[in-house]
Amino acid sequence: MSRLSLVARVVVLATAVAIVVGIVVASSLIAILSLRHAEERESQTQEVTTATLRVENAAVNLESALHGYTLTGNQRFIGLFNQAKDAAPRSFNQLERLLPDDPAQLQQARRARTFLNQYVTDYAEPVIVIRGIDPQSARSQVAGTEERRLMAPVRTSLANILNVEQQRSTDRRAHAESVARNAIIVGSVGIVLCVALVLLFGAWVARGVAAPVRRTSAAASRVAAGDFDVRVEESGAGEVGGLVAAFNSMTRSLAHGREELLAQNALLRESEEHKRDLITMVSHEIRTPLASVIGFTSLLLEREFPREEERRYLEIIDQQARRLGGIAGDFLDVQLLEGRGLTLDRAPFDLVELTREQADLFFAHSSHSLDLDLPDAPLVVNGDRDRIAQVIGNLLSNAIKYSPASAEVHVSLHAENGGVELAVADEGIGIPEDDQVRVFEKFYRVPDAAAGIGGTGLGLSVAREIVTSHGGKIDLESQKSRGSTFRVRLPVGGAA
Repeated sequence: MSRLSLVARVVVLATAVAIVVGIVVASSLIAILSLRHAEERESQTQEVTTATLRVENAAVNLESALHGYTLTGNQRFIGLFNQAKDAAPRSFNQLERLLPDDPAQLQQARRARTFLNQYVTDYAEPVIVIRGIDPQSARSQVAGTEERRLMAPVRTSLANILNVEQQRSTDRRAHAESVARNAIIVGSVGIVLCVALVLLFGAWVARGVAAPVRRTSAAASRVAAGDFDVRVEESGAGEVGGLVAAFNSMTRSLAHGREELLAQNALLRESEEHKRDLITMVSHEIRTPLASVIGFTSLLLEREFPREEERRYLEIIDQQARRLGGIAGDFLDVQLLEGRGLTLDRAPFDLVELTREQADLFFAHSSHSLDLDLPDAPLVVNGDRDRIAQVIGNLLSNAIKYSPASAEVHVSLHAENGGVELAVADEGIGIPEDDQVRVFEKFYRVPDAAAGIGGTGLGLSVAREIVTSHGGKIDLESQKSRGSTFRVRLPVGGAA
């Protein structure tokens, strides 16, 4: 007997004592049947409770993803929101399949579904759109109040379902206990009580100790093989249940750690690639104008040239030096923007006048033709005039640079919905659809354009940051080989 396992000892003891309690089998059968029925009902209650918690979890995930996006603007939360939105109908379907014979609970489930759908369509999806336009409004107290109002009936309905199931579970448990007490009274003989205790102990050991330990052991083998996603059902009595919970916590931590390491590794690789691209781009962009400056300066120092030829060489030196200065300025602006060191000298100014000045500056010596559509009345903007001029200059420079000679560039400015919209359209090479989402990234250049046209890939990134810091927005419309249109929207304000 001493060599037998715990489960074997319980089985031997239960068999020996069961012979003694044969005389009370009849009364025990009644109690057992009643208890079994109660267990089946309890199982139904647990399934309904689990399904309700899944629905509640989907609703919480929707709220969490929406909160994450409104606070950070990270597109990853949009993916989480869509996953939760897709999971919610499946959770409701599973819950409603468990309630065909319970009209009251089914009505509560359908009511929760209706209000959750209303929350998604009437609040969550509009807030996502608003967040892209006005982040402050998406995070306002009014938005939070509206969210709580729409989610309150969802939580109330789900809480009602859980409360009803909990009450039913309590009633059934009380009924089962009453039946057990009656069985004990019927079998008041001491040996019957002893047998019941031994059998209960055996069931406890088999279900609460041996089974969880076996599952945990099998899961531990999978973890040793590298599968960190394995989880064990958290059941078991006392320390065994704590062991299972600790094991699941350990696997979650391992899986989270692995995901963090993989993400960090991906970021390091991406950073290294950007560093190599930056070094290559800088060396190429600086070498050409620097060689021109050095070469023509040496010629002017070594030889005497006619006045007109000397002036032409000086103009080339000036042009290339300005190009170097522009590259250095772009890098300085990026450093200021990344370090949040960019300050805006805000003052009201006429955007019509500024646009005309920039157009005259860039098209004075250009072979391109200009179609300028400006209003007669001033359009006053409260902002940093020099920085907005930098944005307009960058768009005009790109339109000229990426358009064939003698092509036409269209520049228009007009008031729109409480703001102003500046559009710069060219007839150039255009931007492929796959590259349009990246043209505003730092150092990114469209491969087709980068192959034959110089540039740092910083101008549009700096322009977007300047426009955003003014509370505006910059958009792109483009088709490959058919030109591009950049639209800058800024709020109006102040007085000229």
